[in-house]
Amino acid sequence: MKSKTVSNWQKRALKRKKKSERLFKIVDKVLKQIFGETATLFIYKHLEEKHALKREDIINELEIFTEGLEKYLGDSGALVVLETLFNESSELKLRKVEEKDFLEQLKELKRISYR
Repeated sequence: MKSKTVSNWQKRALKRKKKSERLFKIVDKVLKQIFGETATLFIYKHLEEKHALKREDIINELEIFTEGLEKYLGDSGALVVLETLFNESSELKLRKVEEKDFLEQLKELKRISYR
């Protein structure tokens, strides 16, 4: 007879997935807030075509996301996205650290959101 209980690793995996989805929703909201729906779709299309990065993988592939965003938007455009991400993610109690680059700050955002 199979047990109907969920193992601890399954619970942790589900919790990580939910937090990852929550963080992606913040990223998606920020992109749409800054660029609008249509331009955000173009950004996703660029990331998928030029960097083989699908939307659902953004949070797990922050290096690729950062590189693709910086190449598509330039450093100043990526900085605007980052600043807005920090403002939108205040519920995650993320502190902005000036010395860190875009990728390091996104990793920090991910780390904090997985608590």
